[in-house]
Amino acid sequence: MIELLYRLRFGLLGLLLLAAVLLWPGVQRAVQVDNSLEAWFLQNDPALRAYQDFQQRFGNDEVIIVATHDARGLLTSDYFQRFQELSRALESLPAVAAVIGPGNATVPTRAGLLGSGSRPLLPAPPAQVRRTLQQHPLLQEQLFSPDFRTARFVVVLRRLPDFDARRGEILAAVESTVHRHLPPGQTYLGGVGVIFAGLNALSQHDFGLFLGLGYLLMFTVLALLYRNAWLLLYVLGIVGLATYLTLGAYGALGYRLNLMTVLLPVVLILLGIMDAMHVINERNLVAEHGPGLSDRETALLALQRTFSPCLATMLTTVAGFLALVTSPMAILRNFGLFAALGIALCLVLTFVLGAIILPLTRPAPRATRAASLGLARFYSSILTHKGRFTALSAALVLLAAAGLFWLKSDTYTLGYFPQGHRVVQDHQRLEATWGPYLPLELLVEPRPGHQLHDAALVQATAAFADSARRLPGVGRVFGFHSLYEAGLAAQFPGRGRAALGSQSLLRAVDQQLATDYPQLAGQFIHRGSGTGRITVSGRMLTARQLTAKTDTLLGLARRTLGSVATVRPAGYQPLYARIVEYVTTSQTESLLLSILTVSALVWLYVRSLRLALLTVLPNLFPVLVLLGLMGWLGIRLDTATASIAAIVLGLCVDDTVHYIHHYRQARRSGQPPHAARLGTITHVGPTIVLTSVVLFLGYAVMGLGALKTVQLFGLLTAVSVAAALFGEIVIFPLVLERFDREPAAKADRP
Repeated sequence: MIELLYRLRFGLLGLLLLAAVLLWPGVQRAVQVDNSLEAWFLQNDPALRAYQDFQQRFGNDEVIIVATHDARGLLTSDYFQRFQELSRALESLPAVAAVIGPGNATVPTRAGLLGSGSRPLLPAPPAQVRRTLQQHPLLQEQLFSPDFRTARFVVVLRRLPDFDARRGEILAAVESTVHRHLPPGQTYLGGVGVIFAGLNALSQHDFGLFLGLGYLLMFTVLALLYRNAWLLLYVLGIVGLATYLTLGAYGALGYRLNLMTVLLPVVLILLGIMDAMHVINERNLVAEHGPGLSDRETALLALQRTFSPCLATMLTTVAGFLALVTSPMAILRNFGLFAALGIALCLVLTFVLGAIILPLTRPAPRATRAASLGLARFYSSILTHKGRFTALSAALVLLAAAGLFWLKSDTYTLGYFPQGHRVVQDHQRLEATWGPYLPLELLVEPRPGHQLHDAALVQATAAFADSARRLPGVGRVFGFHSLYEAGLAAQFPGRGRAALGSQSLLRAVDQQLATDYPQLAGQFIHRGSGTGRITVSGRMLTARQLTAKTDTLLGLARRTLGSVATVRPAGYQPLYARIVEYVTTSQTESLLLSILTVSALVWLYVRSLRLALLTVLPNLFPVLVLLGLMGWLGIRLDTATASIAAIVLGLCVDDTVHYIHHYRQARRSGQPPHAARLGTITHVGPTIVLTSVVLFLGYAVMGLGALKTVQLFGLLTAVSVAAALFGEIVIFPLVLERFDREPAAKADRP
């Protein structure tokens, strides 16, 4: 087969290059970032459909909160002029649907029994504005802090088809507009969109920079190890072309990179380097032990000897990643599917490029020989101090297992930023000057026989809002009931709350809301469905805390509103909590499925149940160390760390299959267990050690990143690589020595 591959090598390379040309438009599309909800969720997901329904009723719930603060006070003619100009400038932006703030606020006028119109709050003398706002406390609550030193603008963004792709551009336009009219040092921007746009920008920068530095370091180490430009080209060609073709297919099918699939190059470089180094290592050994063979013969013989284990590692690793296809999230399904495709391409390219490049190179056995001699001495040390190494291994396993009890799945998005980042600083100043501001939306649907303006429903909603404000971490609570109360307070100053019990007055106010409060009425009342909206402003929470807070609010709503309406969470924040739940649950379940699938495939490959079972411990050891270390250090299992275990499992399986393949061949050739173990560790061990060094250094560089997701991914992956190395060269030989002794070998060889 390898001879046939050698004869067809240029034709196969031509097909690959033709595919590369045809997939160029797909690559261009793939490298564009798309973190839209449609990229994360399946189209029939109930949570996504509920969110889309909420947006159809009330528009885009992603708003930008703009707060400006002046310790001297904001009720001045200069600020009033700035507020008006800012409101007009923001409203002129194509992506802005509405602006709710002091610059364009209106106050209902009194004409007859109920207000029949409205007038602008500004311009007016500062003293008059103060009196007007004191007469309309609910309006003041939306526009100014109680001391009038902070003013707030809510910028409501349009629900555009390409909104997620343009979020960064839209936020930049809003920010530049704000800073043209208000002092930058006294003005802060916040909101879910601001946080995630900052996170996306920083993650793309850090992943691009430090992953690039990591790659550069990896290939520099490879160049120093082998001192051969052709071998470096071989490894680069495998990784680069596999990544290119995978991204091309990914983009051709209409997908774009997101926070998960940006890890595809990480997976491919890890497994591509490993397969390439196994081939290079085998070629060096063939040349050293087979003098007289030509460069072409040593290259093809190395490819032939490594084809079977490389094929097996590809199948097992692909099966592990395909386990993600069972996830309920589109983003994880696509990650698993295209990681599997890329891994298969790495195998193809390892042998196609190997047949082209390796015959052109001279063997470079120096690094392989040095590693083999070192491993032989190390193996002798293990046998000499077997009890110590066994005790050390058991202690590490127990210590890591104990850490599992402290492992938690949660995420705090703001915690990913460096403390000095502008997003964090603006968030902290917003909370200090305005108070809790992040919106948690609730949808109120009247029960049959009730309407939003029913006295019983409005009073119950007001009671719910009063109770919600007393919860820790909750700030302002504003909803459709606030509009009815404000309308009544305009007609009966100081008695708006008491008038909520009058059905006739509520009916009259209901007819005037669109006129009296044109900005707010459409934001909180959907006439078509007869539903209302309540916005509970709170602090930035972790996903778990957000779920608990939502449950508390829903329990409170059932007690106060249960007889007249149903209340359910809406908007983006509950959906974000669902994302975290999906990701961590899916990764845990898929990891278990991967372990079972990989173990079964290893069993089929080695055709020995005992050997297959013996591979479980060294494969699970680095995963156990990873999760245990996260537990001890308080690192939560979240969207940034949940994928590392699956990647590490692929790394371990690759080394284990090569190890067990050579060990089985040695035992079948008649070698006793001790000689087979020594021969295996000196034959396969150099590749395991050298790839571990290369990968450890490459991923450790990512620990220098500013974004904590990049830091954690790099450092945890580097630690896992080190643990995988320990598992392969210490634990696995000890396990084999314990369960495949000399007498057992004579009676029943595997």
